[in-house]
Amino acid sequence: MAGEFVRAWQAEQAGQVVCLAVSRTVAEGLLRVLGELDGALTGRRRSRFARRPRPLPDRRLFPDAYLDREAGEEFRARHGAAMRRRVCDAVGRTLTLVGHAHETGGDPVVVTVPGEVVPDVFCALAHAQAPYLPRPRWNARVDWPTVTLRKGGRELTWLVTCQTALAEAALADGDTETVFTA
Repeated sequence: MAGEFVRAWQAEQAGQVVCLAVSRTVAEGLLRVLGELDGALTGRRRSRFARRPRPLPDRRLFPDAYLDREAGEEFRARHGAAMRRRVCDAVGRTLTLVGHAHETGGDPVVVTVPGEVVPDVFCALAHAQAPYLPRPRWNARVDWPTVTLRKGGRELTWLVTCQTALAEAALADGDTETVFTA
């Protein structure tokens, strides 16, 4: 749809914050995608009549820690639950931030991300890409000019765009604003 956009900038509001302004369409897409990710991570249905979410295994979420497959599986066995909990917490906090901003009814939807929460939002946006890629995201080859033609391509595009804008704004010096439109 025309008019979809993402803007990000740093703001001083009782500490360092990053503002992520998105069109209502993008905000609604983020809420849906993050809600589905939360279900895939926890196994919880979003409503009583919703279908059971497809689980997202640790192998799709986390790259191998070692070149040796057996050592990598052992690492996941030891640390997988803690890493998954970290991702679940980040997704929950991000859903709360985006949901609260969406409920204000404004257009654009402005998500105010405190500096200490930026890593959580970045983490949630990164892991939300996993269901839209044919293999783990760290090995995925994406044909970006045609990605929106694939199933889930639009969602993947906006997840990457929001993550990129958030990172650029969080790392910027001064009054830099990052804008992406479609």
